[in-house]
Amino acid sequence: MTMMPYDTYRLYQAERVKPPAEIQCADERAAQIASGVSRRLRPFTLAVRAARRSYPATGHGGASRLVEPAA
Repeated sequence: MTMMPYDTYRLYQAERVKPPAEIQCADERAAQIASGVSRRLRPFTLAVRAARRSYPATGHGGASRLVEPAA
């Protein structure tokens, strides 16, 4: 397997020491992306929660518990 030119740059980026300001900027960017994804998925998760609430709970994992006969 050969290394492509962009692989060496990725390796450089992964190994170099980053200043605290750059780390904070990257963390803020990741938080904004996570917030955007969460905002877009919220209607779907609310619908799933509402659907789950409409069914009665039957035990762990949704499976009914079987009672074994006494020997």
